[in-house]
Amino acid sequence: MRVCLIGVTHICHNPRLLREADSLSEAGHEVRVVTPSFTPELDTKDQRHLCRRKWRHQKIDYLPSGFRGKTRSVFIRGRRRLAFECHQRFGGERLAEYAYATALPEQILEASNERADWFIAHAQAALPIAAAAAQRWSGRLGFDCEDLLTENGTDPVDVVRLIEAKYLPACEYISAASAGIANRLERDYGVLRPVVLYNVFPLHLANRLPPPGRRPINRALRLFWFSQTIGPGRGLEEAIEAAGILGNGVELHLRGKAASGFDLRLQALAQRHRVDLRLHPQIDHDELINSMDQFDVGLALERPERTNAALTVSNKIGSYLLAGLAIAATETPGQRELLEQCKGTGFFYPAGQPKLLAKGLARWIKDHRLLKAAQQASWDSARSRFCWDLEKSKWLARVEC
Repeated sequence: MRVCLIGVTHICHNPRLLREADSLSEAGHEVRVVTPSFTPELDTKDQRHLCRRKWRHQKIDYLPSGFRGKTRSVFIRGRRRLAFECHQRFGGERLAEYAYATALPEQILEASNERADWFIAHAQAALPIAAAAAQRWSGRLGFDCEDLLTENGTDPVDVVRLIEAKYLPACEYISAASAGIANRLERDYGVLRPVVLYNVFPLHLANRLPPPGRRPINRALRLFWFSQTIGPGRGLEEAIEAAGILGNGVELHLRGKAASGFDLRLQALAQRHRVDLRLHPQIDHDELINSMDQFDVGLALERPERTNAALTVSNKIGSYLLAGLAIAATETPGQRELLEQCKGTGFFYPAGQPKLLAKGLARWIKDHRLLKAAQQASWDSARSRFCWDLEKSKWLARVEC
């Protein structure tokens, strides 16, 4: 079987696409991945991922390098801005697609230049591209919905709804990152029930980690949080307040790239609350989980007021489970959906209540046996149920039928 996976961002920022491509290739299928490249730094990260993969990658290059590259980049971005302004004034499906998908015609051309049995879109902006390629070759159309982009507060709601309404009913399968997202898509568009594929990871990403029982007890309780961006509105200020309540027995570790000036704001807040705050640089997710055994507790601080973040199950929880960390999570529908199936891994607390977060963490400071039990529960949950090695069977059953 030939499968073409289509993304609209760098592959280093799309672990779901990477997992699907790897799984299809391991199952013996011919896999082609089509994505754009527009940032030199991220292009370098892409190459690190690709050197370990066996499937083919076709890159749409509009890196702003050299005169031709800069000219091409300006033209593509300018065309998109013009399409957006025209759509705002006149409406229209095609203008909406040009406004939303960067380099739409170039990506359609690249995705359509080879026959495939499946064309699978990752993210809503990839749907017009995958649909055009599927129509060109009479292939089957699929879609992976990691986020409800009508609810994330950044994407144009009218454009996203138009694209979803046009293409989702044509998909022969849809996958979603949580039951909450699946329910929304089924309700809003009358599509067949999407298959739920949680953001969990293959076991080999933790192949260098000792199980929790063989790890030393740290002098202080080490809290850990990661993301591509360390920025406001992510619950980090709340975590600092909670750590300050607990006093000297806590370290707070954050990994990611700080938004402009935000690291200084966090450091100032940490000093005010006398918190040992440590910032770590980004590393590739293929290496991230193997680095987590130095920490004790994974923080999942999704904000309930952000509907998309509240309904999804982020890759944080899947990573913490696989790494064998105890979990402190805000009480959102998505996080409760998964963690209620992983008994004993940690606790929930209401977002915006640092005193309650501190109260939950204090139990692990006072009793290391409780901490080790929660870590072991995470470790066991990942290996018995919530890892990609098992989760992928649901997805392969759909695309191989």
